[in-house]
Amino acid sequence: MRGAVAASAPRERALALAAVPAAATIAAVALLLKLVYRPTHLNYDTRYALLWAQDLWSGHTPEYRADFAPTPHPLQTALSSLALPLGDHADRAITWAALLFFGAVVYLVHRLGAELFSPAAGVVAALVALTRPVLERDALLAYQDVAFAALILGAVLLEARRPRRGAPVLGVLAVAGLLRPEAWVLSGLYWLSLWPAAGTHRRRAALAAIVAVAPLLWALSDWLVTGDALHSLHGTAELAEAADRRRRLDQVPYWTAQYFGNVLREPLVLGVPIGLLFAYHHARRRAILPLAVALAMTAVFAIGPIFGLPLIGRYLRTPAMLLALFYGLAVCGWALLPPGKPRRRWLAAGVLAAALSVAFIPKQIDMLQNLHARLSRDGKVYADLHAVAEAPAVRAAFARCAPLSSADHRPIPHLRYWLDGAPGSVGTVRADASPLGRLLLVPRATRLAKGLYKANFPRDVRPPADYRQVYENRSWRLWAAPGCA
Repeated sequence: MRGAVAASAPRERALALAAVPAAATIAAVALLLKLVYRPTHLNYDTRYALLWAQDLWSGHTPEYRADFAPTPHPLQTALSSLALPLGDHADRAITWAALLFFGAVVYLVHRLGAELFSPAAGVVAALVALTRPVLERDALLAYQDVAFAALILGAVLLEARRPRRGAPVLGVLAVAGLLRPEAWVLSGLYWLSLWPAAGTHRRRAALAAIVAVAPLLWALSDWLVTGDALHSLHGTAELAEAADRRRRLDQVPYWTAQYFGNVLREPLVLGVPIGLLFAYHHARRRAILPLAVALAMTAVFAIGPIFGLPLIGRYLRTPAMLLALFYGLAVCGWALLPPGKPRRRWLAAGVLAAALSVAFIPKQIDMLQNLHARLSRDGKVYADLHAVAEAPAVRAAFARCAPLSSADHRPIPHLRYWLDGAPGSVGTVRADASPLGRLLLVPRATRLAKGLYKANFPRDVRPPADYRQVYENRSWRLWAAPGCA
């Protein structure tokens, strides 16, 4: 017994030491983004998850059918419950969690590149992940897609380290499947790949049970809240139609290329094909896993319009990060070859691929500065919205005369959360989604508010003649019906 304990001590010490670089990288990346950008507000979907968690703990049924409500993600709502006891600091806790998940994405991209190709290729791919403006934006606004990407990359890394590992990979994919349904497809395909090696029908059935966990829990959650086990599918399709989002099959080729380009940008659009070509000639077996996962996730995105689902750029973030591995291979793959003419040719190709990124640095800096300016501008508008909810006159009017109508759907979850409103107490008159309430919130036509709304600024919403203004700040005005002020 003592011998077993003594033998396990060095192993535990080695595992602890191995975790230090991971923890340090994750924390450093999160802290860097926090210090540089100082994020101030949650995105629409994440605020709704926090609101639905608040509904549950307040004894209400979450309002999945609210005006322009997003798709509910069971794990995101469950995790949001952990932040609720923090009160006013809940937003900050959720933002920190997203930043840490982004740090995990950067670290996992590095480890995956190192495992499949070389440490240098992993470093290059990690630098790509760290410096993509759209990925940073997702983390700073606390989108659930960041945690989803980390889980998918973690599952791929587990499989890369020990092929056909089985249950551990499926377990990670099951957790990811409570954030996005693409993981269901990956789980099913992986289960099929395990069929020959599974051995017995009993083991295959056990693995199939893990595959089924996420879709069954998601369907159960939808059914308990709405009575429709497929509410997420139906609701997402209805929202895509109401919001006039892209959802036609003939739009798939263009927007697939566009969204990949938005993530990877010009140097990688040109460099990734070089890496793919190198992989075909010199690292075919090692390249199959990340390429297969990226293709499967892209295929799920492409067939979405068949079910009425929208084409949204965030759905391709994870496959884009898997393709970034091939940019690392384009830059550093030559080092895997023995001295000779092919090595010199691939060295030249690697120098070219790296030079593309160097030449793009001024544009990259400009894009990151624009991201900072946009987050700062939008943060001021949301701070003004918070000030609306905290104003005594507004809270008194809301307590007396709810429901409150917004000119647009964007303020709905934020206002209802900050006002502690019950389901149905905040809606929008946009597209006649709900009748006009006795309170009406409209954005002011200022540079700040117009910047948030862009081309969708609600110019045609006006209060009735007998409504009077009860509150105003630099971004918002609140009007109330007679007897509400």
